[in-house]
Order: sequence, then C-alpha cells, then structure tokens
Amino acid sequence: MAHIKKQNASLVVRGSVVKVRRSCGKSQCKCAQGKLHETWALSYSHQGRTRMIALRDEDIQLVRKAIYRYQKASKKLESQALQGIRRLHATIKAAKRRTR
Repeated sequence: MAHIKKQNASLVVRGSVVKVRRSCGKSQCKCAQGKLHETWALSYSHQGRTRMIALRDEDIQLVRKAIYRYQKASKKLESQALQGIRRLHATIKAAKRRTR
C-alpha cells in the first residue's frame, strides 16, 4: 500500500479534468429525455489530437494533484529556460565587446 501512495505522489500529468456529458443512444434511457450521462475525464492533447481518459470518482483528486505538479514543474522549467537565454545573451554580448 505504501508503494502505491509513493507512486501516486510522484505522478505528473498534463491536461485538464473535465466533465463529459453524453447520451448512450438507448431510447428508454433518461438521457433520451435530456438528462445526459456525466463522466469525469482527463482531457489532453497528443500528436495534435485531443484524447480523453475516463476517470473513476476516486481518481479525480489524484489526477488534479498530478496536473498541479505538472504545471508547477512547467513553470519552473520555463523560468530556468529564460534565465539560460539571458545568460547566453549576456555571454554573446560580452564576447562581442572583447573582439572590438
């Protein structure tokens, strides 16, 4: 059990948790009268296409936390990349000054 919790704590997921509403197509179902079936899903893009993974109720919080970890890591990486660009720019500028 501890292994599963540790694995979930490191889960990182890109995408959004969305509520999907749809009809099943059965004529006698409640959805035929407009009360659509609702399912939570992870929506993400891969190779230019939107994909969906249906989520169980007990997985929703886990996936939301994993999305948060992705967003946090993405912001950190973007910040590091901008710092790298600034350093590269400063290095090139200093090299140009030395060659003049």
